[in-house]
Amino acid sequence: MSIRTPDQRLRVFVSSTLGDLAAERRAVSRAIAALRLTPVLFELGARPHPPQELYRAYLEQSDVFIGLYWQRYGWIGPGMQVSGLEDEFDLARGLPQLLYIKTPAPDREPRLTSLLDRIRAEGAVSYRAFGTPAELGRLVRDDLAMLLSERFAGRAAGPPASVREPRPLPASTTTRAPYTWPGSRRSSAAQTEASPAAARPISVPSGTSSISARSAARTAVTW
Repeated sequence: MSIRTPDQRLRVFVSSTLGDLAAERRAVSRAIAALRLTPVLFELGARPHPPQELYRAYLEQSDVFIGLYWQRYGWIGPGMQVSGLEDEFDLARGLPQLLYIKTPAPDREPRLTSLLDRIRAEGAVSYRAFGTPAELGRLVRDDLAMLLSERFAGRAAGPPASVREPRPLPASTTTRAPYTWPGSRRSSAAQTEASPAAARPISVPSGTSSISARSAARTAVTW
């Protein structure tokens, strides 16, 4: 088990093309942050690393993958056979995946259509359709909460309290009865069984005063 410091929350990687889904990316980032998780978004800019190395490193450090798809397939880098969008999806195979497809999409590029057809044919990941950034934000928030609940409920847990075997009581509560003075109305058979000394009759010689008899009784009591 790895112990995280308080600043290391679960990281959610968001994959999509940038320009045509900018508003949706902001909505998803807000939904993730609302659950006190950390959104991980790859944004192009001045970096000392190639883009492929950067998003692959981000993915390796992420716990959940969210994919957003609409009309653009994305840029294919030098030496790549697929776009970064498809590469991110393939690299995230080992992570829990939540996919969202924006509709309508009258100008969807053929290679994105092929990617979505492959996702549907494989049937390994479910996806949801959305129309607006606000709708997408609600879907992501609800689906992430459900995903975390399912993961938590799936942990191995002990049996519920109703079916656990009762633990034995301490010996002191089962072998020692509370003391009752001789002659008290609270004396009981249970107390007699618990105290052998109290079970033996006390012989008082004839002519002994009541005070002497009480003294003899006290002497015979064993704590």
